[in-house]
Amino acid sequence: CSERPEQEEERREEAGVPDTEQMIERVRKAHQDTFPSLCQLGKYTTNNSADHRVSLDVDLWDKFSELSTKCIIKTVEFAKQLPGFTTLTIADQITLLKAACLDILILRICTRYTPDQDTMTFSDGLTLNRTQMHNAGFGPLTDLVFAFANQLLPLEMDDAETGLLSAICLLCG
Repeated sequence: CSERPEQEEERREEAGVPDTEQMIERVRKAHQDTFPSLCQLGKYTTNNSADHRVSLDVDLWDKFSELSTKCIIKTVEFAKQLPGFTTLTIADQITLLKAACLDILILRICTRYTPDQDTMTFSDGLTLNRTQMHNAGFGPLTDLVFAFANQLLPLEMDDAETGLLSAICLLCG
């Protein structure tokens, strides 16, 4: 005998289980709290190795490393806001974060892709072109990351969808 939808919803509310809309809202809020939108950023750029590829631009690498560290911290904050994540053991949380962090970082930077300028904008507003991204340490991944960003564009994902995709990356590690 199956429950009527109203009874199931009442049972879930009594058990403290959020409904789908509440869960999506929590994921959207977690994403927005830990990843400012492109319009909230004051964009700036650098002239470092902007016109030719080199194996590594140390200044860009230093800046990229600093920003990556901050993004990892924000990814951990995002994960902690996801429903149920903090109920996992610390070891399981660390395992999931280690497995998914790069995927989430790439997803997030790709949502800040500006196709007409072929640039990506980091969380502090630093905007780099394809060559600079290569020289900052992306190396052979650069063209793949930009191709992925181009493939995301037609989806026109909002914050809830980007947050949900990030959560899927995290939980599927």
